[in-house]
Amino acid sequence: MGLGKREKNFERYLAKHFEIELPKEVGLFYAKGVRIGNKELMKSKIHGELGYAACDFGFNPTNALIQNFGYLARKNIVEVKEEEAKEFANGKGIKRDLGTKSKHIIVKYKEHVVGLGFYSKEQKKVLNKIPEKRRREIINEIA
Repeated sequence: MGLGKREKNFERYLAKHFEIELPKEVGLFYAKGVRIGNKELMKSKIHGELGYAACDFGFNPTNALIQNFGYLARKNIVEVKEEEAKEFANGKGIKRDLGTKSKHIIVKYKEHVVGLGFYSKEQKKVLNKIPEKRRREIINEIA
């Protein structure tokens, strides 16, 4: 089963923007948007979750994609300290000057992917893109 144009374009975006190469058992497919899932499950008629949403209707990566596959990224990553990671997980942005180009950013603390952010060059800030229902208040130490 070959990839459609949307899936190929998104795969190229992941490679160019984040330097993410998906594992061979993971594939892209289109089902009410570009999605990522296990290639074997994609062949089945299983109803329910269609896989990790790869992008929204504006072709922007979703937080679900980044939290599941962001560990593969080698580019456009912001390393934060523990306190910043806790604040970001809870929905706050991060003041940081990352240059003159607005772009999607992966926020990490050590080896943990905290979530997806969007760097606003105007605000000099990484805006939080974690959906409200996925935000968490972390009160313990992050190991």
